[in-house]
Amino acid sequence: MMGKWRTWGIAAVLAAGVSGVAFCAWRQPEITPAMRGEEVARRAGCFACHGPGGLGGVPDPDSSASTVAGWDPGTAAMYVKSEQEISEWILYGAPRDRDPQPDSQASQALFTMPAYEAWLSEEEVTDLVAYFKAVSGWGPSIPERAYEGRKVAERLGCFGCHGHSGMGGMPNPGSLKGQIPPWDGEAFGDLVRDEEELREWILEGKIGRLWGNPWARHFLDGQIIQMPAYAEFLSGDELEKLLTYIRWLRER
Repeated sequence: MMGKWRTWGIAAVLAAGVSGVAFCAWRQPEITPAMRGEEVARRAGCFACHGPGGLGGVPDPDSSASTVAGWDPGTAAMYVKSEQEISEWILYGAPRDRDPQPDSQASQALFTMPAYEAWLSEEEVTDLVAYFKAVSGWGPSIPERAYEGRKVAERLGCFGCHGHSGMGGMPNPGSLKGQIPPWDGEAFGDLVRDEEELREWILEGKIGRLWGNPWARHFLDGQIIQMPAYAEFLSGDELEKLLTYIRWLRER
């Protein structure tokens, strides 16, 4: 009999241990491609020339713009015509279909774009492209209404918490996963079941279903950064545009 209880006790301890490990793993912050790409950019030294986060280039007296090109939306549109070109800028220092500068001009340039073909893996390039697209908001195929929704999100400051273009959540101590959820990640889909709940979250700053759950409420109350309620700052049309952008971001 004692042997049976001992066996059950060991099984219970093991089950509790497995559950604990699974719970801890589930609580790990989500790392999206854009978030990995930011780390790739940091390691590769991209921010040394393109500025912090890629958002503002350092001074370049040899440039007509007087700075190295940043990755902001306006500048990115001048240099990038397709997603393939983003990869080619990274791998070869310029798109392959551009006429190369004569050697004498290239050697005289104060700043030249390095070629990372021998330094970055295919996965790292993919992640870096994702980060560039997040920072610049670049996307030639984005529908007009989704683009307008992105501008609404930008005006409201959503990207300050949900990351560039909503593609990389910032840290949030006390929250379930320790971060604000990125809009294009799996955690966002776990939290928000449908667009009605998303409307509720945006307008009221909380989802009633989660707020009424004691376990979820514990983390919602305990997180340092709280979701604002935008009901007084959004028109109905702006809300629908914002929803369209988030839907496009998650489906593309």
